[in-house]
Order: sequence, then C-alpha cells, then structure tokens
Amino acid sequence: MELVRVILGVLALGVVVGGCGSSTDQVSGGLPLDANVRYQFNDSSVPPAYHRSFELTVTAERARLIVDSYGEILADKEVQAVDAAWATLVKTYPQLESVAAVEPEQGCVGGTSRSLTITLGDKVLKEIFLDDCGGVNDDAATAISDWVQPAKQLFPAIDVLAPS
Repeated sequence: MELVRVILGVLALGVVVGGCGSSTDQVSGGLPLDANVRYQFNDSSVPPAYHRSFELTVTAERARLIVDSYGEILADKEVQAVDAAWATLVKTYPQLESVAAVEPEQGCVGGTSRSLTITLGDKVLKEIFLDDCGGVNDDAATAISDWVQPAKQLFPAIDVLAPS
C-alpha cells in the first residue's frame, strides 16, 4: 500500500510540474517575446547600380535593416523603439499559419526571392522561402511582406537608404 502511495505521489508531482511549462511550438500560440524574426528580400539579377536586396531582423528590443547590392553593404540601420511594431507582429503572428510556398513548375533564374525565418534560440518556429517566379507565390509574398511591414516602416524606404 505504501508503494502505491509513493507512485501516486510521484505521478501527481509530474502532472503539477509538467503543467507549469509553456510551449512555443505552434504558430497559433503567439509569437514568443524572445523570438527573432528575419525577413530577407533578394532582388533580381540586374546591374549593380539597381540591385537592392535587404535583410530585416526584428526582436522585441530592436530592428535592423541591411541593404546590399551583390554583397556590398549600402546601408545598415538599427532602431530601438520597436514596441508598437513588435506588438503588431505578435498580434498578427497566427496569420502566418496559412502562408504556403508553391514550387514554380519551371526553374527560376535571375528572379527575386524572399524568406521569413522566425527562431527562438536555436529552434526554428517558422520558415518560409518563396521564389517569385511567374506569379506563383504572389499571395504568399504579399502575406509575409504585409506581416513584416510594421517593422519595415520603422526605416526610410530602401531607395532612400540606398539610392541607385
């Protein structure tokens, strides 16, 4: 009988301790406050004077935008006042659940691409890569671009940061 009580006590403790954690595995659970959002836009193959790719990184504390032309950094800006933008990303995070990339039927050479990667430490919470070829991913591209827009608006326009 004593053994049964010990086993029941251990099981009860396991239930109590197990229920105290939180999970960040699901998009619908919300964007964790210590997540890292990275949005990359890779421009099409055009002459360097016109080529503008960028990487936007956002956390609850800061946002950083790097603009480059074929690897040459043209602008690198950081802002600390991100509270409103971060709050919008947190609120609208579940909208990413329905975003899906479509593989173009034909290969895409020289076109634009974009990616969205959301991490929590070493764990990838969400990753979307889109080739913008023939309009096959227009809806998904618009969805992720619109989602990061509150953070992107913290900076001047790309053509202002890095004029051609």
